[in-house]
Amino acid sequence: MQGSDPAPAASREGRHLVRALLILLAAVALPQCAVVERVVPEKPSALQELSTDECRAVLLDDTDPATLQRAAAQSLAYYRRLPEDRELALLDRKVSVRALRSVLESLSAQPLPTGDPAALCDRFRLVRVAAPTPLLVTGYYEPEIDARRGRNQRFRYPLYSLPDDRVEVDLTPYCSACAGQHAVGRVANGELVPYYTRGEIDAGALDKHANAIAWLDDPVELFFLHVQGSALLRFDDGAHVHVGYNGSNGRPYTSIGRVLIDAGKMSAEQMSLASLKDYLRAHPDERDAILERNERYVFFRVVSAGPVGSLGVPLTAGRSLAADPQVYPPGALVLLKIQTGAEDTAGTISRLALLQDTGAAIQGPGRLDVFWGSGETAAAIAGGMRDPGELYFLLPR
Repeated sequence: MQGSDPAPAASREGRHLVRALLILLAAVALPQCAVVERVVPEKPSALQELSTDECRAVLLDDTDPATLQRAAAQSLAYYRRLPEDRELALLDRKVSVRALRSVLESLSAQPLPTGDPAALCDRFRLVRVAAPTPLLVTGYYEPEIDARRGRNQRFRYPLYSLPDDRVEVDLTPYCSACAGQHAVGRVANGELVPYYTRGEIDAGALDKHANAIAWLDDPVELFFLHVQGSALLRFDDGAHVHVGYNGSNGRPYTSIGRVLIDAGKMSAEQMSLASLKDYLRAHPDERDAILERNERYVFFRVVSAGPVGSLGVPLTAGRSLAADPQVYPPGALVLLKIQTGAEDTAGTISRLALLQDTGAAIQGPGRLDVFWGSGETAAAIAGGMRDPGELYFLLPR
């Protein structure tokens, strides 16, 4: 009978856990539920293998080979921590860690031939991603931001560490269709419920549950730091501290750029990181309501050297990419071609790169994000980048 449970406390806690897991599994079946972050693409893409001659015509690398070696060494370190027989998703097929690792080991033993990167076509297969929709390539960077260790009248926006009441559950053991998915929430009245939204956190929901690593003076920069995932903080005592992503509230990501386009406030052609920041600063009366449309909130930690991607390895400017790990294999070596600029100033970037990061907005086969480094130059490149591209994978013969 309700209200008269004679079971010991441990048994009641066990039932609460089972009940919580059932809630989580139910959430997986309901894509609109905010507890589960993952959005599965409707249809996988295909891969088209190029002949050796076609590979030679396509495979160009337009920047310093030494940066490729540094980036590849980071992916190789990641693969050496994984079981060789583990299989990773590559669109509509699987590829083993052993195969991906062998490509990087070969590249390490025989670095990119200077002046003749197409010689790699004799060592590897090049396969092109034939996506159902055009590949959209954007950019991100590590901002350098003024910060304070304590709150004052100007620096009053907190950069939070991971809250002590946040619960994250790996759903893999509980659902065969949920491999790699996680649910995030908090316990309230003995049940696991979705974690606080951005609006609730901004209103003070975390005051008793999380420490502020630092305090910032610009809510717009803080919001985009949540999107970028890392920063170099500059304190008034001369100290410089790297911070990186350490988890989220598990809520779904909503593009505020799309919110403004749908509201008719900006056109798709006008939209960029820079123009989005300009709009928010020019409309302070709309700012908070727009930012709260993206319920996702990110928590940070201090890192010894940054920025660090989702593989736990440092990122390399111009060589590290963020991609969807449920669609493309983390750590893999790829060739990325980007058509940049307007028609009268168009150019092409053709570059070997590594998939070393993820992002809440980077989901499905049609999205990639290029890491451009730190500081103002990187911000200028990333801020205006929204270009079509082509993606190829290098695989062993």
